[in-house]
Amino acid sequence: MMEAYGNDIANLVSTENAGSSINDVFPGWDDYTVGIETSSSAANITGIQKTGDYSVKITLTEENAPAIYTLGIPIAPLHYYGDTAKYDYDNNKFGFDKGDLSSVRAKTTEPLGAGPYKFVKFENGVVSFEANESYYLGAPKTKNVQFLESQDQDKLNGVITGTIDITDPSYSIDTAKAISAENSNGEVTGDKITTDTVNNLGYGYLGISAKAVCVGGDPASDASKALRKAFATVYARYRDVTVDSYYGPAASVINYPISDTSWAAPQKTDADYAIAFSKDAEGNDIYTSDMTDEQKDEAALNAALGFFEKAGYTVADGKVTAAPEGAKMEYEVWIPADGSGDHPSFMMLNLASDALKKIGITLNVKDLAHSSDLWTGLEADQVPMWCAAWGAALDPDMYQVYYSGVESGLEAGGSNYMYDIADPELDKLILDARTSLDQTYRKAVYKSCLDIIIDWAVEVPVYQRQNAIIFSTERVNMDTVTPDITTFYGWLQEVEKIELN
Repeated sequence: MMEAYGNDIANLVSTENAGSSINDVFPGWDDYTVGIETSSSAANITGIQKTGDYSVKITLTEENAPAIYTLGIPIAPLHYYGDTAKYDYDNNKFGFDKGDLSSVRAKTTEPLGAGPYKFVKFENGVVSFEANESYYLGAPKTKNVQFLESQDQDKLNGVITGTIDITDPSYSIDTAKAISAENSNGEVTGDKITTDTVNNLGYGYLGISAKAVCVGGDPASDASKALRKAFATVYARYRDVTVDSYYGPAASVINYPISDTSWAAPQKTDADYAIAFSKDAEGNDIYTSDMTDEQKDEAALNAALGFFEKAGYTVADGKVTAAPEGAKMEYEVWIPADGSGDHPSFMMLNLASDALKKIGITLNVKDLAHSSDLWTGLEADQVPMWCAAWGAALDPDMYQVYYSGVESGLEAGGSNYMYDIADPELDKLILDARTSLDQTYRKAVYKSCLDIIIDWAVEVPVYQRQNAIIFSTERVNMDTVTPDITTFYGWLQEVEKIELN
């Protein structure tokens, strides 16, 4: 907007708001125009110290376990982004005039790093790179690399037709079948395509807003939790069939709201491991090992009726007939399934909707053609229930997603605005865990956090899927690709070694 008016704020104001002053349009403008004071501010940051020509030490004010992953310290060449003549560490000179980063901004469109490839250009949806002959691990074997902007549905076909050598299509039953059909051996790895799969750093879930799905306007009450558990119990019943139908062996059902890739994720071998939402309102097991599918369906609905009754609903003759104050007989769940039902959890929602109808509850499934509508709706507090997926981080810190601030007397904030969970005990545990470096202690604390989240019934864990990287076996020398691809270590980590046939 500023560029459109020649970076002249007065011109912008007078043109768009005739007769107004800058302060009328932008209250407090005079305060905003005051620059950062540099003459008497700190000469350096004592917590950042040079310890050698190629080493630096950073000291925090407190222990913070996720800090090592979240600080984000880019390495940039001084001679390019700054001025070597202005660097004198002992005299607090760091390569530029204090307060003036114009030399850095001037290079925004012409980046220079120390990686295996150098940026050449970006045009027509293609980013072009060429080998950095001075790369510290040795000059890359392949001279030129191009990254193409592409729709997911075009990725596999690109490898088949020869326009793409390496890519990462969404991995489902249909994708696996299509890959197998190209290989003469009928497998996902063969003479045409090589497939490498790892667990995704994240997981799929169903979210329930504590504020939108509650009784009497109190999201934290036992009645409100029971209401959400009624829905969660029915959803959870149909996770197995929907995940298997969409992903087959490329995904598995999870029972805690955390990625299975995390060291903090509970394991089935743990003594206190539990299947999510498999207990009724009295704390008894809903299912037995000898039940048929039909019996499990009936058991889930009976358990749901118990939770609805505990929430204050009127239940008679196996049906819900009336809702308590603040609750409803009809709810809506949003799912970004492209308007065509293309989503791992779509079957789960429809099966749950059909089941709930039998006991008098209406669940409307809203299939969104554009996923952005989901996030807009969540920000506007319009979505009672929804399906999505979390991307996880290297550290299992739960602060951004579940911390509410109520423990400190604040209003709930962060990503927690979607769930509206506000639990002082959960807040305290999250803070305790992130300020300890003892992994064993942290895992135990996070298990307590996960149990609280399940008790609030604001999230139904659904699936842990796999990611797939596919290579053209014909064009890529697979002997030069790292054989140790994991969730945390991808093929790009050793891209300089890759050769084409």
